[in-house]
Amino acid sequence: MIEDEPKTGPADVSRTLTDAMERAGVHPAYVYAVRACGFVYTQENAHTLTADQRSRWDAALDRWFLDHPDDPEGTTGG
Repeated sequence: MIEDEPKTGPADVSRTLTDAMERAGVHPAYVYAVRACGFVYTQENAHTLTADQRSRWDAALDRWFLDHPDDPEGTTGG
């Protein structure tokens, strides 16, 4: 009997990625942005993202820093 393929979706992939980001010590603002947006924004892929995606990314970072005003970095830099 053939077993069903594992069922994973974007949420599973995003959670696996962000869990790995946390273990690697990535700043929590970026982990939050990936979870909120469902994608990673990098210099390498910036040209492939829409203006809306870039705005959503910046807004997610801004939200995180507003919720964490005592963070030593203090700016998004995104």
